[in-house]
Amino acid sequence: MNKPETKKNTRTSKPHKRKKQTASRKRRVLFFLLKLFLVLIVLIAAYGVYLDQKIRERIDGSVWELPVAVYGQIVNLEPGEAYSQDDIISILNGAQYRQVRIVTRPGEFVVDQNNIEIYRRPFSFPDGEESAFKVKISFTAGLIGRIYNLDNGRDFGFFRIDPKLITMLRSPNGEQRLVVALKNYPDSLLKILIETEDRRFYEHDGVSLYSIGRAIWANFSSGRAVQGGSTLTQQLVKNLFLTNERSLTRKLREAYMAVILEARYSKEKILELYLNEVYLGQSGDEEIHGFPLASLYYFGRPVQELTFEQQALLVGIVKGASYYNPWNRPERAMERRNVVLQILEQREVIDAELYQILSQRPLGVLPKGGVISPQPAFMQLVRRELREKLGDRADNMSGMKVFTTFDPNAQNAAEQAVVDQVEVLRKAKNKPDLEASMVVVNRQTGEIKAVIGSAQPQYAGFNRALLGRRQIGSLAKPPTYLTALSNPEQYRLNTWLEDNPLSIKLDNGTIWQPNNYDRQYRGRVMLVDALANSLNIPSIHLGMQLGFKATEDTLKVMGVPPAVIKPLLSRYIGAIELTPLEVAQMYQVMANNGNKADLSVLRFVMDEKGSVVYQSYPQARQVLSPQASYLTLYAMQQVVNYGSARSLSSLYGQYHLAGKTGSTNDLKDSWFTGIDGKDVAVIWVGLDDHKPINLTGSSGSLTVYRQYLSHYSPQVLQPAIPANIQFAPIGAEGAFLCSGSGVRTLPVWTTNLQSICVGATAQPEQLKEQAPGWLKALFST
Repeated sequence: MNKPETKKNTRTSKPHKRKKQTASRKRRVLFFLLKLFLVLIVLIAAYGVYLDQKIRERIDGSVWELPVAVYGQIVNLEPGEAYSQDDIISILNGAQYRQVRIVTRPGEFVVDQNNIEIYRRPFSFPDGEESAFKVKISFTAGLIGRIYNLDNGRDFGFFRIDPKLITMLRSPNGEQRLVVALKNYPDSLLKILIETEDRRFYEHDGVSLYSIGRAIWANFSSGRAVQGGSTLTQQLVKNLFLTNERSLTRKLREAYMAVILEARYSKEKILELYLNEVYLGQSGDEEIHGFPLASLYYFGRPVQELTFEQQALLVGIVKGASYYNPWNRPERAMERRNVVLQILEQREVIDAELYQILSQRPLGVLPKGGVISPQPAFMQLVRRELREKLGDRADNMSGMKVFTTFDPNAQNAAEQAVVDQVEVLRKAKNKPDLEASMVVVNRQTGEIKAVIGSAQPQYAGFNRALLGRRQIGSLAKPPTYLTALSNPEQYRLNTWLEDNPLSIKLDNGTIWQPNNYDRQYRGRVMLVDALANSLNIPSIHLGMQLGFKATEDTLKVMGVPPAVIKPLLSRYIGAIELTPLEVAQMYQVMANNGNKADLSVLRFVMDEKGSVVYQSYPQARQVLSPQASYLTLYAMQQVVNYGSARSLSSLYGQYHLAGKTGSTNDLKDSWFTGIDGKDVAVIWVGLDDHKPINLTGSSGSLTVYRQYLSHYSPQVLQPAIPANIQFAPIGAEGAFLCSGSGVRTLPVWTTNLQSICVGATAQPEQLKEQAPGWLKALFST
């Protein structure tokens, strides 16, 4: 009787059991999902910890591998120095100062009669940071008369102009940037950026749902991607940590990191990082990162000095640096700038009238490479000297500042002269491959101011100024004359040298018969005239009298490498191979009264923290007789007055320039060295394949120097007169006269002029009658 009841209980328990099993499965699923959720939360949190560590390692450490910033010369000014008003204007232009009618902000200057008012920029000099201030410089008779601070009325005994950033040594990752603190950015730039790119920057926590929704609606409405929803923080994350990959995963990672970044750092820190990081274009293979560097590339001025519409252009470029590149796409850049200005008008940052004015202005963008350019020839010297002075430390110079001797005005003038004149010479001689190089050095300090390594100055190829070793022709003659003049008992400027046909049997049995360039012989010629007219025969006779050893010693102390000095008679007229840089060192000694200052391009090197790690102290040491050097330089002034470079005299006679032309016998090389009151310039023109160019020193390199001076005004050459140098008249026979005027006056090295002069003299007219015909023609007026 119990069986039916048992069956009934079994039937009724099965559904109940199934319900229990279903509920159990649900609980297990829910528990699994909960565990999965917790694991996911833990993984997300762990990933967040990982990302947080990654962010902190970058932001709290070295955010960027910074390039090395290379600056030009720091110009130091003192009252009484030989700087004219035009000189200072040229220096200010080279430092990218702007001449205006009224000075209102740093980087501007006003010219007023004999005064210049300057609003000098703030700058971190090697010995400390200096703030911006106004200064006035007055001039008197070509000299600086007074320098005084317009803010407090105090006189300056010493004032310096901030140097120009000339180029940057690339960082290991190839990026270029300058880092500027947020406090040094103009408020207007920050306002434009935030209004245009992320209006709710100070409200969101890294991700803006409003911006994302707005972008989705705008893109949906237009049917294409016209707007992005990324905040400035997200853009910074993408630039610093991520790639440009377009994927949901990357976008989620970007948003997550943006939230972490906002939680870790202040809005000010994030904004500063963004301003210094954002990609704003390309110059060749150099990436331009950050507003400070873009400001210099595009406008040639610090970011603090940008006008409102220039700031708007840079902010506009943020949307697409390649698409809106103002160099390659000026129409697009103009349109984008005006869109930014229109946004600012709509949001009442500017009014309609100002919008109309600003939107009509041109872009004002400088040509590519106009301010920051590679300067390959000069930078090769910088790298070489950094290696010499810093050793292994030169391998890691991230963020360092290098202050050099580079003179932007001298370099620009040299570049213009070489480019323009070489093109003229190429056409005139039908030599399309004609090349050139040029070096400009300070004649007293040996500081290298400009270097041209090629007829294409910005081409990073063979640096002929440093590596182009060629025969120097008649540029080899002055050291021989200097050697002779170092012995005042035997040689003076009025010493007669033989000038007759010369035949010399060489050791190999051949007969050497050199000629003067004009193939004429004068019988005899005074030493000063032999050098002024670059005569070969008298130079060889003089060299033979002095001997190889004496002339070799002179060359060595002037910096000529011993390995190139050969015991050849032809050395006296040019058979010695030097680079333009070596020639510049040799002539620097002669131009500086026998004081040798080793050529250099470095002044200071500062590390990333602002500490000076290297400083040069320009020094000159006496290596040659100051009297002999002075007399040689005087003779080189006669080269310009009436000798082989006399074409300079009509244009620049008032500057008393010195110079020396040079060319090889087969006319393969054209040389010229020019010396004014401040500099020594050496120029070479020729072909790399050593073929004749049919140009002498006068018809080739001298024309480049003349063009250079038209862009860079010389200073009067007034070398200090050493002790025991006196000026005395000479007669027609070359003897010094104790009285009378003679045919001309020459300097002489003597302690007792009476002991070497002739007491009785004839009158000048009688002397002219007695003089040889060639001499009368030479000095007739």
